[in-house]
Amino acid sequence: MNLGEPLSPQFRGFLVHAWADHRQDRLYLTGRLEDGRSFAAVQFWRPCFHIYEHDTARCADLLSSIKYEVFPSDLESFSGTEKLLFLCFSRYGDRSRAAKILEQTGIPSPDMDMKPQDLFLAEKYIRGFLRIRGDSRPGRLVNLVFPDAEILPPDTDSNPIKVPLQIASIDIETDTRNGTIRAVAIALTDSDFCGTSGLVRVLAPTPCNTDCITVPGTGPVFHADEPSLLRSFVADIQDMDPDVLTGWNFLDFDFPRLAERCEHYGIPFALGRAAGSANQDGAKFFSGEGRRSAAALVPGRQVIDALRIVRSGPRRFSDYTLETVSQAVLGEGKIVAASGKDKIAELDRLYAEDPRLFGEYCYKDAALVPGILAKTGLFRLTLERAALTGVSLDKAWTSVVSFERIYGMELRRRSIALPPPNPPDFQVSGAAGGTVLEPLSGLFSNVAVFDFRSLYPTIMRSFNIDPLAHERAIIHERSPQDQPAIIAPNGAAFSRQPGILPELIANYFAERRKALDAGDENAAFVYKILMNSFYGVLGTASCRYGRTELAGSITSFARKWLLLSQDWFTERGYQVLYGDTDSLFVETGLGDEASLDEYIKTCGTLTTELNSFLTERIGSEYNLESFLELRFEKAYRRFLIPPLRSIHDEGETRGRAKGYGGYLIDSDGAMSVEVKGMEAVRSDATPLARRIQVELLELVFGGGGEEAFGRQIVEILRELRQGKLDEELVYRKRLSRPPETYTASTPPQVKAARLLGWKGRRGTVEYVWTISGPEPASLPHAPFDYDHYTDAQVLPVALSIAAAAGWDTEPFQKKSRSRQSRKDLVTGQLELEFL
Repeated sequence: MNLGEPLSPQFRGFLVHAWADHRQDRLYLTGRLEDGRSFAAVQFWRPCFHIYEHDTARCADLLSSIKYEVFPSDLESFSGTEKLLFLCFSRYGDRSRAAKILEQTGIPSPDMDMKPQDLFLAEKYIRGFLRIRGDSRPGRLVNLVFPDAEILPPDTDSNPIKVPLQIASIDIETDTRNGTIRAVAIALTDSDFCGTSGLVRVLAPTPCNTDCITVPGTGPVFHADEPSLLRSFVADIQDMDPDVLTGWNFLDFDFPRLAERCEHYGIPFALGRAAGSANQDGAKFFSGEGRRSAAALVPGRQVIDALRIVRSGPRRFSDYTLETVSQAVLGEGKIVAASGKDKIAELDRLYAEDPRLFGEYCYKDAALVPGILAKTGLFRLTLERAALTGVSLDKAWTSVVSFERIYGMELRRRSIALPPPNPPDFQVSGAAGGTVLEPLSGLFSNVAVFDFRSLYPTIMRSFNIDPLAHERAIIHERSPQDQPAIIAPNGAAFSRQPGILPELIANYFAERRKALDAGDENAAFVYKILMNSFYGVLGTASCRYGRTELAGSITSFARKWLLLSQDWFTERGYQVLYGDTDSLFVETGLGDEASLDEYIKTCGTLTTELNSFLTERIGSEYNLESFLELRFEKAYRRFLIPPLRSIHDEGETRGRAKGYGGYLIDSDGAMSVEVKGMEAVRSDATPLARRIQVELLELVFGGGGEEAFGRQIVEILRELRQGKLDEELVYRKRLSRPPETYTASTPPQVKAARLLGWKGRRGTVEYVWTISGPEPASLPHAPFDYDHYTDAQVLPVALSIAAAAGWDTEPFQKKSRSRQSRKDLVTGQLELEFL
């Protein structure tokens, strides 16, 4: 550039979508600028991929019909022992054909499996936020088009980029008899959620007078036929120009129905920013198969399902219906809160008698979703996670894709190529689960819980557990150098040259600490979940870095330090009741008068001593700095571990792993029941089982004896059989796949779903157990089978608590006892009348 030339204008923004146009051989990048305008940038990037030098002759033979050029690469191979060459093609289609040929003949490549747009973004180090330098012109489907701009990563020295992404929440209502779309609503807001606007279009019910068709003002817009409604909806999306399309259960219901009805009428499903142009087809829907979830592609925009995001977030809900979540988060819900057949009947009535209110119902469902995303902060989390990992918004909560994108960019910074992807038949056994110390069954007093802070990430950081460090250690064995490798307990070796994962984890720890210090729990959650996912991806074959020995090295180190910590406590006279992965439950010997401050003081001294011991041990054995940190987490005045077996054998001391209850000591000296892994926290237990378990534990922890316990059971069973507890007898279980796909067996929730008429549908099923078996809770059903609830929901809870307390369990055991003979059952001196 000549010094006299003016600098090209520069813009900052966020990349929403990037894709390759194989017909015009160019890349398209779309998004929004920080000034609020949408953009599309065209890139004439030459398609390419790497091969290993020793495969050059074979590639030349196999690709003789394809035009390409070969260049030396500035990247070294992942192993550091092989030379790489760069194959560059004239056409995107040629690159795809060449990659397919080489893949079919088994010739590996570090990056031919990657999409061109992903390679481009990796080369440019683009992770969401970016800079665009170049001239622009007004666009047809976006505000600005950059015909050939320079794409740059954000300037780290400038102020953070803040982009007001536009979010369109969509909801539809259908006729359940024929699939016709009766209404479609769009609620539009930006990522600051400062306000919501939008509209709802309603198919006019028949018969309908002409006043229905043209409604002035801000109310529903009525349409005489479904094709008119659908065409207007597509035009609305183009006019509003959102960056993100979302909704509740959007990808399993609304989006595919819209696509299906548009196809039925031959209406182009042109929702994207390239829709209708020569370079891109319209929006597409991909149905889920097996464990793969349904997905959608809308060129230039992102499609995310708000339900999936909420499921990925830190907060748990009793169920994930829009009504339940919106009531819990916003304190308000749908206009019609009924479910099942009752909801369908009410909406049919509303549509026929008050179509305006029907339209308002549809719009309210659309408007609730942005409110939930705003109040929970989950859209901001999604945006931050996408910007942190470099993946698109729709994949922000995935593990393998995020890990590969992060790790790949870090390799490129070091001028190192990716390893080839694992072949289809590659096996990764995964690692054994976290170490579980055999629990002692019983009722205990004054128990402290110690846990290792982020155990797996700190193990990776301490012992340089990293794919590149592992690969280079293998090479080191062939050509020994000065420093010996780090050998994990499972035998895996790691180079002492600083790895990528330890550096990433150190940075994430620092950022998480900043977020916590600022009181930003949501941002801290992003870093925590991301760090914890590193272990899982290293144990799966779907990740190109996945290796059995990598994941196994982490769990073998965790087992080593957990067992050593157990021995440390035991040698000092403390009894370790239980341990699981990163936690130890220890009897402290403190009295019932001990306050939480006394626990903090006593246990703080113990953790300081144990951490010093571990630091010294790791330094002497491995010559490494330890980042392991054991902390005092909480204290229980009483602590209960149920026995392993449902029938309490005399002298049996083995407890049930991953299930316990405790009387938690709060900071103000009060105590509350906390349950882990038992009925009270299991979503597939009835509300009755969850409630009575907490109440019975409260009784036992508060000093109630065997006789009081028996009386409580009698009262529960009496109320059960009198029908006073019917509202607490509903099971709620989720179907992960449609009911018609269950062929080998038919679980009760599947039977109920079939009775509801579900086909091609997933979700949570509510059912009750009647004398005719499981039936939908929302339909008229046979009388309750109270014997079933006695045997399956009440007695197991009572049995586990009584057995742990050391009481007589005979009255609560249903085996080998007919229903007709359940009389004169005695707990202590109490007669339990079950009939």
